[in-house]
Amino acid sequence: MPPVAMFARGSPPVVATAAQLEELRRMCCPEADAQLRAGGEWGLDDATLRRWLVARKGDVKAAARDLTAHAAWRAKTVPRGRIYEDEIQLDLEQNKVFFPGCDKQGRPLMVVLVSRHVMRDPESSRRSVIYGLDCGMLLGMRNPGWDGKLCSVINLQGLKVANFDFATSRHIFDLLQNHYPERLHKVWLLDAPTIFYKLWKILLPFIDPVTREKISFVYDKDAVADFSAAFDLDVLPPEIVPGGTGRWIRVDERMRMLLAEEGVQGPQRQLAAAAAEGAGETAGRASSIQLSAQLEWGSEAPAAAEGEERGRIAAQGCCARVG
Repeated sequence: MPPVAMFARGSPPVVATAAQLEELRRMCCPEADAQLRAGGEWGLDDATLRRWLVARKGDVKAAARDLTAHAAWRAKTVPRGRIYEDEIQLDLEQNKVFFPGCDKQGRPLMVVLVSRHVMRDPESSRRSVIYGLDCGMLLGMRNPGWDGKLCSVINLQGLKVANFDFATSRHIFDLLQNHYPERLHKVWLLDAPTIFYKLWKILLPFIDPVTREKISFVYDKDAVADFSAAFDLDVLPPEIVPGGTGRWIRVDERMRMLLAEEGVQGPQRQLAAAAAEGAGETAGRASSIQLSAQLEWGSEAPAAAEGEERGRIAAQGCCARVG
């Protein structure tokens, strides 16, 4: 079968063969797989290896170096397998991050109300970003055709100088580039006021050119046309787009919903068990999973959508986690 062709925006196709995936797996440090799993990710599975190869434009050595560094970071930063709500309570109380649903292609949508952000604790803010991205990953895994990416609407209406947080803004782009590669599909900056452009000029040098291409400015008069192309109106709340009927589901509420599910995707049960153990509770027995058809991969089979691929792996009894 032909090798898998993956396209990095603004560059020629990146081709990932089974041999390249195995080479990357071998080149990562021996501890990398265990570190990723300890941090709540999937380990060195094919979907993870593909993302890092694409992000590093097919350079196996660069991908191995950066993936190894990420694995060590993940194990150190998220030693309990996920960020817990008590670690980010100050940020959750600001009611600023929501996951109302997904776009038409099944990509999770993160909505951020920047006017509600006030820096109180830098560490809480940094960890809340990781929490939000991980929540998006879990939400995406519910969709069998998910491509592994998420999108975001950053609502800048009512932005004031007090809401400016250069450190956290830079941290977000650092995470996307160095720890969540190939996870971002698109960002809409909604109704940016004049004062935002001063911060934007400072941020631009720290944003990878590929990431810049995924960011668009949209204003209220164009919101219906721009958003209706990507989203069903029952996903977007009316405060975001006229005619929208979506519900504001705060990030921690969405996380609780996902951890309570017992679908074929598996990661929710894994993290729910970890959460119960951390709280001194006994995790309930996971429901059995029926798999109607067994997937057979050739040595260079086409890449399945990430949600479908990992759903099938989970259904076959393998470890299933975030990432």
